[in-house]
Amino acid sequence: MKLQPLFDRVLALPIKEQRKTSSGISLGEVQESEVKKAKVIAVGSGIYECGTFINMSVNVGDIIFYEEHTCSNLSDGEINYILIKQTDILAYEKD
Repeated sequence: MKLQPLFDRVLALPIKEQRKTSSGISLGEVQESEVKKAKVIAVGSGIYECGTFINMSVNVGDIIFYEEHTCSNLSDGEINYILIKQTDILAYEKD
């Protein structure tokens, strides 16, 4: 999929996390209501707001944290992506 997000949007690949006990037993995927993680695949160019240009804070390769209800889901048939506005990203880790 060759998508390029526009303006203040970020295209990311969700990271499925599984919880494990200290002995290594898998407890399944994280609950839907918890904060999710995704790896940034592409970013928009930024946006003008009230006459001021706002640059993008995240870059390709960064890990973002977001809530499920704040993004749109996209799929190319094999891979599921999310599209999210920069202002809906809760936090990020630099690559």
